[in-house]
Amino acid sequence: MRLQILDRIEEDGASCLLCKTNLKEYIEAVPDDFQEFFVQRGIVTNKFLDQLWDTLIQNKHIPTIVIVAEQQPPSLAPLEEFTLRGGFKVLDGLQRTNRLNIIWNTIRFLENDFDDDLAESETRLARKHSTRLKLIGCAPSLFIRMLRYKRQLDDIKKISDLYDQNTIWVETWFNLNETQQVRKMLILNAGHKAVNIKHQIELLFIEYLDILRATMPDANIYREKDMSTPRYAKSRKPGDFHFAHLISAFESLASARPITTNSDFSAAKSFKEESAGDSDDLLQVDLDSIQAFSKTIYALDKSLQSEAGANWLGREVVLVGLFAAIGKHAQENHSSATQSLGYFTEQLDKYVDALDLESFEEIRNSLELSKVNIGSKNKMAVYKATLDFLNGRTKDVFDWRKFFGNQ
Repeated sequence: MRLQILDRIEEDGASCLLCKTNLKEYIEAVPDDFQEFFVQRGIVTNKFLDQLWDTLIQNKHIPTIVIVAEQQPPSLAPLEEFTLRGGFKVLDGLQRTNRLNIIWNTIRFLENDFDDDLAESETRLARKHSTRLKLIGCAPSLFIRMLRYKRQLDDIKKISDLYDQNTIWVETWFNLNETQQVRKMLILNAGHKAVNIKHQIELLFIEYLDILRATMPDANIYREKDMSTPRYAKSRKPGDFHFAHLISAFESLASARPITTNSDFSAAKSFKEESAGDSDDLLQVDLDSIQAFSKTIYALDKSLQSEAGANWLGREVVLVGLFAAIGKHAQENHSSATQSLGYFTEQLDKYVDALDLESFEEIRNSLELSKVNIGSKNKMAVYKATLDFLNGRTKDVFDWRKFFGNQ
């Protein structure tokens, strides 16, 4: 692997060279057993890492890889080049290296062994070659995007040009003994603990927070860093809301279906298609909808001041199911979310009277946890009951046994 030196430091008998190299040079030099380094963790599933493909095609910076070389450091100055001839170990950047390796192997498959049939869709071809893709480790969704990109290239260009055109910085350590390698790895990974998914989603939607607080001035809106969602659920009082729950509820309203705020949802929101032009905003805030949503949930809270009501609204699945139903009602009636929220608020007293929360808790607690997903059951029961109410199919109290059972 050819490396160009950018900077150099000496530390406790070890040398570190910050180098730059061609991405193809790096990935072809990666040892076959790069995942077996004793200090490394295993390969993880992380949707964010799959976005390296977008980084490649947009020629953006790939975060620095840290390696441990098995040879002596060269006596060269910055901007000079040398060849790393011995093997090396990946000290930090295992997950990125693995994804880059998967993409490279998929490129080689597409260029050398793949017979494209333009009459067939990318999705169909992904299914047709699923066995080969599984061996490579390439997700079908990634293959589809890569094939689509290949089909758009000029005849003189190759998909492998991406690895020739992109560079990567490689922090290369020399003369690190095993104890030093372990210590270095622990320092490098000290900040790599997975970010709590609720906190992660709050950061993506942080621009909503001021709008919510302005519309609900008397409410207490807690963030994950202030109060964890489990603690909040156990201690909620009227007027308290968890920001992560409000996000889930609002997104369910906008989607007209109950959503689940997991890592896939977070990744999808983080890496939307380039549809927002040159805007720096990750999300396009619909001010009217958020304000109407805030007023609705605030009114609902004021109508459920009992302990049972406070506990009920403290569950994310309840809010998700309720507002998904309002969104679905708007969709079915070809109206806006704001209009449907207004209609729900007009019927709020009747809705609260129909809730029968004692029956809700009784039936919910009777479910066999080993046989059902309690969260899904809860959100779908609230969704179906609320949608029935909005469509005029419920005249009296909710028959929760029906709504919990018919899923």
